[in-house]
Amino acid sequence: MYIRDLRKPSPNKNVFKFASAKVGEAIMCESALEFDACFHNEYNDAIESYGSQPEGYKYNFNGKSLPYTPDTLVRYIDKSERLHEYKPYNALSSPLFRAKFTARKEAALQQGIELILVTDKQIRINPILNNLKLLHRYSGVYEVNSIQFELLHAIQLLGKVKLNDIAQQFSLSLGESRALIYNLIHKGHLIADLSNEDLTSNPTLWSPQ
Repeated sequence: MYIRDLRKPSPNKNVFKFASAKVGEAIMCESALEFDACFHNEYNDAIESYGSQPEGYKYNFNGKSLPYTPDTLVRYIDKSERLHEYKPYNALSSPLFRAKFTARKEAALQQGIELILVTDKQIRINPILNNLKLLHRYSGVYEVNSIQFELLHAIQLLGKVKLNDIAQQFSLSLGESRALIYNLIHKGHLIADLSNEDLTSNPTLWSPQ
């Protein structure tokens, strides 16, 4: 077993840093695809924590013992764990890659954990990925303020409401309303349909309560 350290500078690799409120630290990512996957992991309520470049292991392939480090270890709320490997979908067209991944998956199962292949077709889906990136931009670290409490109360009374309507009701600019509302969605106090509605337009909002 071994652990790679992406925090050590390397002239040969670009390392992306994802600021995770869920984990409470920066997640070091070895690729742009791994970085984009962090947005899904960050806002998936079933995931308790996740981290890049977990402990590696050896797997047998063509009579050789080879080293392998998954991209991410994901821990779920139900205490189960899975390893993730992120790859472009076109990697599946390579028989060599498929054979190696099968061997890696079997070696992981022997250690009692499942290795999952996640492709760019599953990660780079819009509008959801762009919506998650927008929420992350407005995440902030501050507590819910008095204006946000008023917005929450109004939305709870109204049921479902459009962003532009709530902004007009409180005489807020579109920029102000987005900053306040999207921060509340990030914190889980409000809900929007991130899979089907574009947050840059006029999404419908409602309270989870």
